[in-house]
Amino acid sequence: MTNPFSLQGRIALVTGASRGLGQGMALGLAQAGAHVVLNGRNQDRLNVVKSEIEAAGGHASVAAFDVCQRADGDAAIDAIVQRHGQLDILINNAAFGVPRDFFDISDADWRTSLDVALDACFRLSRKAAVGMVARGWGRIVMISSVNARISRGTNTAYITAKAGLEGLTRGMAVELAAKGVTVNAIAPGYMATDINEAFRSDPARYEWIRKRTPMQRWGTPRDLAGAAVFMSSDASAFITGQTLVADGGMTIAI
Repeated sequence: MTNPFSLQGRIALVTGASRGLGQGMALGLAQAGAHVVLNGRNQDRLNVVKSEIEAAGGHASVAAFDVCQRADGDAAIDAIVQRHGQLDILINNAAFGVPRDFFDISDADWRTSLDVALDACFRLSRKAAVGMVARGWGRIVMISSVNARISRGTNTAYITAKAGLEGLTRGMAVELAAKGVTVNAIAPGYMATDINEAFRSDPARYEWIRKRTPMQRWGTPRDLAGAAVFMSSDASAFITGQTLVADGGMTIAI
């Protein structure tokens, strides 16, 4: 019997793959057999991740572009298809948050947050889905957040973007379900990555999150690797429009 979790022969694009959760998921997909195209804006950092994947026996390449630039995203997907013949998996991971009080968020900050964490996901998914539908197989995975359903202060723009992303997931899933393409989301809890290093460096806030989580720890990028492989593989063939919460139990505890 073929391993339903195998990604052998699949081509995957992971946005925001130069660090943190994107890097962890890219490593997981490569370990499962996919050729992973790493996206981000820092070419040098992407090359480091590429080398890490290859050192572990995996296959990867780099596509450095700004997800907010539609023309660049479209061109990158076209180049992937031209080089590899297909794009099977899209992981929309790139995001941006502005840690400011509601009254202090500028219109520009608000717009940037939604453009990176929501609008770019729509545009890249629409572009990638064309080829997926034509081939009758595809996986689109949105990286949401527990903040799509529970909130904290100074995080309004990010919360709004992630809530919208889960709506986009459901809407696309219904339209693409009969065409061989699934669209799902993964909602991580609080993860120990460099993007929230300042938050974690405050002992009181670090302990607040740790104690608020039933597993009594922060998550790590490795904690998302298995979820990303599952949602990208045949193992999840009859699942679409769903959000898998990976938060150590935070959202089910009082």
